Amino acid sequence: MQITNISFLNLSCLINHSPILCNLTFTIPNQSITCILGPNGSGKTTLLKSILGMIKYQGKIIFHTQQKQYDNALLSPLERSKLISYVPQLHQLHLPFTLLEIVTMGSFTHSNQMFYTQKDKKRAFEILEQLQISHLSHKAYCALSGGEKQLGLIARALLQDSPILILDEPVSALDISHSFKLLELLQSLRDKTIILTSHHPDQCFIASHILMIKNKHLLLYDTPDNALQENHINALYGDNFCKIEIPNGGKYFYPAPKSKLYAKIKI
Repeated sequence: MQITNISFLNLSCLINHSPILCNLTFTIPNQSITCILGPNGSGKTTLLKSILGMIKYQGKIIFHTQQKQYDNALLSPLERSKLISYVPQLHQLHLPFTLLEIVTMGSFTHSNQMFYTQKDKKRAFEILEQLQISHLSHKAYCALSGGEKQLGLIARALLQDSPILILDEPVSALDISHSFKLLELLQSLRDKTIILTSHHPDQCFIASHILMIKNKHLLLYDTPDNALQENHINALYGDNFCKIEIPNGGKYFYPAPKSKLYAKIKI
């Protein structure tokens, strides 16, 4: 199914009668990468859970295709899984599945029964090779490190092959090498609409759009060139930051010097 865009219309969320998101309205274009930035507790993960149908919300989330519109609230879990692949930030599993078995579960979306074919298994192994963890394919998933588990969940989402890929802080458990390799892999997925959360603006070099959420409200939704400016980052995090341009096209922000000693530190 080809998604043309995703519309969010006055999206609001209450949890235990407390507002978590308030009247968010914006549109994510097809085959774009949107990076969601915001302080802790701003509502980033809640927004993802709303899209995934994991929590109730007010307002509308509409998936547009060339043929029709799909109201997210009316989709069944199976229908939604054909549209969206999801990589959570944390994942606990104590059953004795191997990494390869966990990854092949991504193929269940396209099957009437919960089984996978040899073709699915081969493709799963190819994705593990792409992520450089195929040597772990027969290792128990519960015995893997946090970063290895994260890469395994990403492999499962890629095997699921839905047009929309959602990732909650996908590099939080990865070392610096795997972090950049994963971000570059996401950047290469030209046929997908990708939504990810992050705490680090310098990871947004892959993004085509930046969504900033603060105090449960939409602060800004714009291109990285317009959004990743000192005034917007200062407003988002409530501090005073300076910006450095990174050779890969990203932007790194650091606290403005508060003393002469700090000012001598070379970044």
